[in-house]
Amino acid sequence: MNKTSTVLKEKNLILAFAGFALWMVGLTVVGAVRTYSPVPFWDMWDGTLGFFMRLDGENNEWWMQHNEHRILLARLLFWADFKFFDGANWFLTAFNYFLIGGSAWVFYRILRAAAATEKPATEEVLLGLFLTAWLFLWTQKENMTWGFQSQFILAQLLPLCGLYWLYKSLAGIHAKRHFLTACVFGLASAGTMANGVLALPLMTCYALVARQNRLRTGILLSLSAAMLFLYFHDYRSPAAHSTLSQALRENPFGLLQFVLRYLGGPFYFLFGKEELGKLMMNGAALFLIGSSVGFTVKALRRPQENTLTLALLFFILYIGGSALGTAGGRLVFGLDHAFASRYTTPPLMAWAALLVLYSPSVLAALKTKSATVLLALAMLALPMAIFQTEAMQPDYAKVFQRKIAALALDLQARDEKQIKTVYPDPRRALVIAKEASVRNLSIFGDYPSRDMREQWGLTVPQQTLPACQGHLDAVEEIDGEGRLIHVYGWMFNVAGKNYPDVIRFLGSQGKVVGYGLTGQPRPDLAKAIDKKAFRAGFQGYLLANQRGKMLTLLGENPACQLQVKVPAPIISLTSAAGKITASLFFTEQSVKNATLDGSTVLPGNQWIGSDYYRSMIDGLQVYGSHIDSDANIGSISLRVKRGDRLFYRSGPKGGQQVLEISGSAIPPIKLPVAKAWALLDLNNALLPEGTFTVKFSDNGAGWGEWSAIAVRQSSH
Repeated sequence: MNKTSTVLKEKNLILAFAGFALWMVGLTVVGAVRTYSPVPFWDMWDGTLGFFMRLDGENNEWWMQHNEHRILLARLLFWADFKFFDGANWFLTAFNYFLIGGSAWVFYRILRAAAATEKPATEEVLLGLFLTAWLFLWTQKENMTWGFQSQFILAQLLPLCGLYWLYKSLAGIHAKRHFLTACVFGLASAGTMANGVLALPLMTCYALVARQNRLRTGILLSLSAAMLFLYFHDYRSPAAHSTLSQALRENPFGLLQFVLRYLGGPFYFLFGKEELGKLMMNGAALFLIGSSVGFTVKALRRPQENTLTLALLFFILYIGGSALGTAGGRLVFGLDHAFASRYTTPPLMAWAALLVLYSPSVLAALKTKSATVLLALAMLALPMAIFQTEAMQPDYAKVFQRKIAALALDLQARDEKQIKTVYPDPRRALVIAKEASVRNLSIFGDYPSRDMREQWGLTVPQQTLPACQGHLDAVEEIDGEGRLIHVYGWMFNVAGKNYPDVIRFLGSQGKVVGYGLTGQPRPDLAKAIDKKAFRAGFQGYLLANQRGKMLTLLGENPACQLQVKVPAPIISLTSAAGKITASLFFTEQSVKNATLDGSTVLPGNQWIGSDYYRSMIDGLQVYGSHIDSDANIGSISLRVKRGDRLFYRSGPKGGQQVLEISGSAIPPIKLPVAKAWALLDLNNALLPEGTFTVKFSDNGAGWGEWSAIAVRQSSH
């Protein structure tokens, strides 16, 4: 083969590998853009927004625990995000990409050190591009798109840097500088996550094995002891987590399974998450462990000649220790917890380290253009490239639900179901959001949230605006919230082929009585009206006293308007008279509020149980779906007429309790949660005349999903 054809072949290989790396990195950027939301998510409410607001009063907040971690470095980034970028979250997301890119750069430096060539050869460039593609794998999407996760990447990157620069400090004119740099990385590792405290002790062990001088080993040992003391001083173990010793004692096989899932996790995702994925996952994890043991045995025979190999092995040991520690603390949540997207970053870096350990053989094979090695890389690259396309799938529904949760928090609507899409403790989130709104922080400082609550009741001047098409599809009561109701609908400007971003609900005198936000995916609108109406659906919150009234929906950006009538409630629920407890005491008068008795129950009744509390009420007969557990489902039908009343109660979880009314066009009604007995009044002009049938159904088999009715005891 002549020189020209060889050069051409090398260029084609570089272009192919570069295209693959660009595909992998580029799609993750697309994924980040399509999933971006400025709304704080989960830990960010307390860990970023709450942290920033608490800085005014607590100087030690920087070193305080977050669960079992001390996330000092991440908090510096959180502070910068609020101080310079208005807490918009895009800076934190971009920084996560910078850190992953930094990991690829460090691994390429280590690869170059392993190759020990003066200039990077073609095969080194090829392997470096493959490593870059691997490190940007979309399996770790949580760490790429969730602004809170910088510490998760730092917790792997900084110990790697510490070990690499400690290796570099063994020789050369800058040895002392490199040692100082390594110490800084080791110290900084403790400010990432709990596993970061292992970095300095492992670096000390590495210094001993690599036979560094006593002074350096002593410095590393002293720093390790000081950092361990500082980290665990006043440390409190999270109550909900188990411990490694507990997991070893109670479920050692489960612990092993968790570790294997953790280390082989990337291959589980790449090969389909089914039986093949599990087989590849376990095989890969065992291969990683076995290869590392083999390299360790070989390197320890001549430790001073294998210092770079030992540095990489200590890094893999660090990842293994992290896997073991994670398994000890998280096994209590189940084995599938090991498949959390955020947990794939550490094994991705461990596998990158293993590839560098194998690099002498791989580089030699690439140099000869070995078909076997190229085929092996291609066989791994193919599922990587296919899996990466998941990043192109926009999750508009999730982004929209977070936006509506933020609206609920801004308006202080106690919509726990909606708020739980962004934070597990709605009450805590409402407290944080209230202060953030007053201080105009994060999303509460930008349009349309800024000063939104202050605009309630303000009169908006009448304007001549283009008419929009639209409809108010549904109104939903909010459990425990008497002030506001949750509304659903759509709004689209056919002439402009667009829809407004924000909707103000205006009452009869032009006063602001509610707000809505668009962006909800509506495939039905895209099909029936225009494909640009795909996200013209809206949700919002409206004052409950507007039920049954005409409203003007004033769209903004672009401006248009729509007249709608808010449907009046078909049924009403009011608290039963008497003392409300788990076993409610009904007065003689309150019992008489029920007009129906047991004779109205139709044949085929499946509610042969009671409510969860097994209520025994003098003068009333209880029928409930709860027979022996919340998993029981079923229905009960009654013959009723307009104006009838009965008592109703349900479990603390709603959404699956439904009322159907025969002989009418009224769609099935999702019944609100009624934790205590409430009087259900069937007095509405929309209900059929004469007698008709109502059917109560419990369709939920999960915890807290049950319902019951109480009617007067039959006289016969």
